[in-house]
Amino acid sequence: MLIDAIDHVNILDPACGSGAFPMGILHKLVFILGKLDPHNEQWKERQIEPMRAAIRAALAIPQTNIRARAVEELEEQIAAIEQAFAHNELDYGRKLYLIENCIYGVDIQPVAVQIAKLRFFISLVVDQRLNDHAPNRGILPLPNLETKFVAANTLLGIEKPKQLALRNPDITAKEKELAEVRSKHFRARTPQTKEKWRLEDKRLRGEISALLQKDGFPNETTTKLAHWDPYNQNASADFFEMEWMFGLEDGFDVVIGNPPYVRQEKIKELKPALQKQYTCYTSGLIYTSTSLKGLPLARERGVLCYICSNKYFRAGYGKKLRGYLSKQATIRQLIDFGDAPVFTAIAYPSIVLLQKQAPNDNRLTAFNWEPGPPVTEFEPVFAANKFKMPQSALTADGWRLEQREVLALLAKLRSAGTPLGEYVQGRFYRGILTGLNEAFVVDRATRDRLIAEHPSSAELLKPYLRGQDIKKWQPGFDDQYLIRIESSANKKHPWSNKSEEEAERIFAETYPAIYAFFQPLRSKLINRFDQGQYFWELRACAYWGEFSHTKIIYQEIATYQAFAFDDSGFHSNNKTFLIPEASKVLIALLNSKVVWFFLDKITSKLQGGAYAMQMPYVSQIPIPLANNKRHIELR
Repeated sequence: MLIDAIDHVNILDPACGSGAFPMGILHKLVFILGKLDPHNEQWKERQIEPMRAAIRAALAIPQTNIRARAVEELEEQIAAIEQAFAHNELDYGRKLYLIENCIYGVDIQPVAVQIAKLRFFISLVVDQRLNDHAPNRGILPLPNLETKFVAANTLLGIEKPKQLALRNPDITAKEKELAEVRSKHFRARTPQTKEKWRLEDKRLRGEISALLQKDGFPNETTTKLAHWDPYNQNASADFFEMEWMFGLEDGFDVVIGNPPYVRQEKIKELKPALQKQYTCYTSGLIYTSTSLKGLPLARERGVLCYICSNKYFRAGYGKKLRGYLSKQATIRQLIDFGDAPVFTAIAYPSIVLLQKQAPNDNRLTAFNWEPGPPVTEFEPVFAANKFKMPQSALTADGWRLEQREVLALLAKLRSAGTPLGEYVQGRFYRGILTGLNEAFVVDRATRDRLIAEHPSSAELLKPYLRGQDIKKWQPGFDDQYLIRIESSANKKHPWSNKSEEEAERIFAETYPAIYAFFQPLRSKLINRFDQGQYFWELRACAYWGEFSHTKIIYQEIATYQAFAFDDSGFHSNNKTFLIPEASKVLIALLNSKVVWFFLDKITSKLQGGAYAMQMPYVSQIPIPLANNKRHIELR
């Protein structure tokens, strides 16, 4: 029965922020209940029936005073349910008990949790009817949501015994008592009643913590559990434990949300703990860790649905996550929006819908949003263009949402040659990062002036290419020059291994024109991050010699196909990559339509449809071995 299923569903947003997604799911469930049960007869009956069952059980209590008090409390709860449905809009009763029974949220920021609770309060208030003749004008006190929305770090769990003996039944009994206390606190209407149940909550937390310690839980864990106070609105727990915080042992039926988009270097202090808890953890973006955590939070056959960046589809840091999800879950649906501005808070948005069960021979629904129609036309465009593909095609090396024929063609291309990474023995080199282009990159007029001021400048000035100068077949030189002063870690200079003061004096005497040119930029040179052993040197680089040899240069981010052949000793900036000792046979292949088709299917797409041309993608290009006749033709 659908109404029964709704009443028992448990839904979690593990990074709820201000509550947009939990609020969205609340509205969807309210809408469905309105269709299934227009007058709330069945929904109200479902809320009352547990109280009636509890009354029948209470009538068996032998102590007269305890029995009477228990029955009286339960009858008061039934009266409160009747009042909630009778004196408010239809949606009020739907919302109130969906909030109590079904919806949970967690966020690491206490202020976000407070905003989420406020949104739910407002959602309830708008469906209450005013009655000027009733106490408080008929407005019912709002529920207490402290144990529905909590401030905690969902990425980190608690340490539990690796092998648990038979569980102490007293723990189960106390946990049941704690759940009842929190239910009563949810419905408490006076400050005195709220305080009563909060004190009971604290007492039970302490008792359960002590029992868990006797059961083999580490002391650090039991201390954390005992001191976690859901009613402290300014505190955030450094762990998340769904059984302790929400009373759910088997997990959630639905996990939804928009994982936070934070680079790992922003949370370096969490790295050791994340590596310990997730065997497939890797550096990258924080939403990869949230995704890893999301699936264990779901119950068996539970559903996880995230809106998040698509970068993990193909990025190197997403490899372990891709492998984990492909093997541990049945992926029901993947939607890739590319760089369409669907969600302003997310770059390159995608939607992933998966179920926690073995994939077997699953075929998922896939869809690539193509630029053109407005996002408001999503539904008909999706219906017309979605397609099925085998989950087995989502391999750890990259997820590609393609029709079966395209996947077959890609497989055929791969089998036709050696991956470029193997072909060049992994020799992909990034261009030069100066740390201060205004000092080290000069135009033709400045170059000529520096040489005119002192001939020694010519030794250091090298023709220089930017990413925008890389064209198809050959570079487009724009009279830019690099002042190439290698780090003393790479080259023996007259000033190498001298004190800073002595080294600077020798540099000034050896290259006086360039030294004088650097002086207005001295503080910037000294304070820049990327530098050699002395502030006037470029950062250390193990492959300086490759810039002077024959090579292929290509852009790091490409909007058009452009592999340039260089045998003139050009240097290039950090927006380029180079393949050393390249041949004209190789550049003919790289500039072919087939290779551009291949790159279109395997690379991450950036804003404006640009291709991410980092080594993990370019290294996959299949290179067939040409025969001697073809070599001669291509020279």
